[in-house]
Amino acid sequence: MFKLAAMALAAVLIAGAALAHKGATGIIAERMETMKNMGRELKAIGDMLVGNAPFDTAAVVQHADALHENCHRTTILFPPGSIDHHSKALPAIWEKPEVFQEAMQKLHKATETFAATAPVSDRIALAASFEQIRKICTGCHQTFRSPDN
Repeated sequence: MFKLAAMALAAVLIAGAALAHKGATGIIAERMETMKNMGRELKAIGDMLVGNAPFDTAAVVQHADALHENCHRTTILFPPGSIDHHSKALPAIWEKPEVFQEAMQKLHKATETFAATAPVSDRIALAASFEQIRKICTGCHQTFRSPDN
């Protein structure tokens, strides 16, 4: 179940980002690129956790740090009015900014926890932490991201 969920999350993040990027500019392009980077990091981590790639603690740490750093960037990538037809961002982001910011804070905390856990190489703890990130991403995408753009 975890393996399928990790693979599905990574595939959705990467495929959706690749299709939508064409023609985006400015903060929207920057936001899309950041999300695409996060998807790549999640895929690399997920592949190692489920055995699709060799588990390498140093690589997990590197991907976890990059994921967390990209997560920091998300706080500035959704200024009011930054929506156009290239973006999958839904108006709910700006209609419910407190709910969106709460979701971003949960993601920040989850990626921070994952990054702190990564050097320990405890696959069970890493998988549980990764699952929390997956749930947060999925929940946020269901509320704040259009599936059909």
